[in-house]
Amino acid sequence: MKGGSEVDSAEIQRLHGIIHSYTVFFIIFDIVFFAIILGAVGLLIRYLKSQKRLRSSGDYLRYIIRGQEEERARVARELHDTVAQDLRYCRSLADKIGENDLREKLSGLLDKSVHEVRSMSYNLAPPDVTKNDLAANIMNLCQNFTEQSQVEFRMVTPEKADTSFLTKEENFNIYRIVQESLNNILKHAKAEEVTVLLRNEIGDEDKGLYIFITDDGIGFDARRNYVSGNSHFGLLGMNQRAELIKAKLEISSEPGAGSQIKLVKLKHTSPVGEGVIKFKNL
Repeated sequence: MKGGSEVDSAEIQRLHGIIHSYTVFFIIFDIVFFAIILGAVGLLIRYLKSQKRLRSSGDYLRYIIRGQEEERARVARELHDTVAQDLRYCRSLADKIGENDLREKLSGLLDKSVHEVRSMSYNLAPPDVTKNDLAANIMNLCQNFTEQSQVEFRMVTPEKADTSFLTKEENFNIYRIVQESLNNILKHAKAEEVTVLLRNEIGDEDKGLYIFITDDGIGFDARRNYVSGNSHFGLLGMNQRAELIKAKLEISSEPGAGSQIKLVKLKHTSPVGEGVIKFKNL
């Protein structure tokens, strides 16, 4: 009996040892697994924060805008090298048609199509606007829009505006913001008259360039369209460009009351309120 009891006791001790080993193993496994999970979560948080910083950085915005401009240039080349060439060829064939009325109608339609394709190509990828005076480039933009529509686009410059402090990047992005603003007016505002005012500071205003774009159209709820991401107004892209060059963009509009866009690029940029669209009621 005593021998059997000792055997049972040894067996119990052995089982206790096995259970203890498994318990220690699972505790260590749980600790290691928990540490790995915490590490992975930490890395994920750091990655998400880095992605957020990247999206808000100037380099990210430059990358996005550069990609947009490259795509615009590609489409412009396609329009010029294919569609416009084919239309010009059709125009030359139309001159050989015997019936005068048909020839004139077809020629007029083709001339109109060629003009529209050229305008689209120019708007997508205009000549290097950074080489010329910004005011002259905006003046040309207004003239082109006037030729394309029944809307009168007027440029007002009280005196020779100083744009010499602008970099090429700033010059180009201001041009694109003005172009997008005029495009929006042409497509959506149902305006009869548009005025673009370009000037430097007046009185105690901070030194810089001030651009005001005003129309007498139907107006719109700018805040709602911006917050909802209604992209056909192009507000997000305008804001990204303003943010990139540290300019201030302000939109004043409401339904039935026209709209005004104010763009300010200071010589010495203030760190407050840059690159964020501000909305005001007219």
